[in-house]
Amino acid sequence: MKISAKTQNIIYGVIIGISVLAMIILCAGYFKDKKTDDTVKEIPQTAVLKPKEDKVKVSIDTKIIEEGLDDMGFLVTQEYYFTQVETYTKEKKVLKFFDATSELAYSYEGSVTAGVDFERIKIRKDDENKVIRVEVPKAEIQTVIIDKDSFKVFSEKESMWNKLNMTDYNDSLAEYEKAAKEKAIENGILDRAQERAEELVYNFVSKYQGVSQYKVICE
Repeated sequence: MKISAKTQNIIYGVIIGISVLAMIILCAGYFKDKKTDDTVKEIPQTAVLKPKEDKVKVSIDTKIIEEGLDDMGFLVTQEYYFTQVETYTKEKKVLKFFDATSELAYSYEGSVTAGVDFERIKIRKDDENKVIRVEVPKAEIQTVIIDKDSFKVFSEKESMWNKLNMTDYNDSLAEYEKAAKEKAIENGILDRAQERAEELVYNFVSKYQGVSQYKVICE
C-alpha cells in the first residue's frame, strides 16, 4: 500500500512532536531534581545533642534528722544486773550500859539501766568540708530497780529493846539502791551506754539520703 506524501508528513510531524515533548519532560524532571538537591544542600546540618542530665542535688535537712532522734526520747542503751549480799545493823544503847543491837543479813537482786536523752542531741552540718557533727549528751543512770521478790534473809538477830521495823527496811533499801548505782558505774555502765548510743546515732543519721557524701562524727 503506498502512503501519500501528505500522510507521511503528518506521521513525521507527530513523531517529532512526541520526541520534543518527551525531551521537555525529561529536562523538566532533571532541573526539578537538581533544584531539590541544591535545596537540601543549603539546609545547614545541625548536630542533635542529647539533653544534659542535671545532677540531682540532695539537700540534707538536719532539723528533720533531729526530730527523728527526738522521737526516741531517753533511750536505754545498757543494763547492769547484780546480786548483792548485805548486812543491816541497827545499834542502840539501853540506859547507856546495855547493848541492844539488831542485825539482819540478806541478799537481793536488781538491775541498773543507763542511756542517753536523744531529745538533747544537736546536729551541725559543714557543707564546705562535707562533715556532719552530732553532739551526743553524756550517758546517765536511768533507773535502779531492786527486785523485792528476790529478797532472801540469811540471818536475823533482833533485840527486844531495838526492834526492826518497815522504816528500817525502807532506809536500808534506799542506801543499797545508791550502792548499786555506784557499783554499776564502777563496772563501766556509763562508758558502755555512751558507746552504744553513739553507734545507734551514727547508724540512724547515716541512713538519710545524701548523708553518704558526708563524714559523720559523733562527739
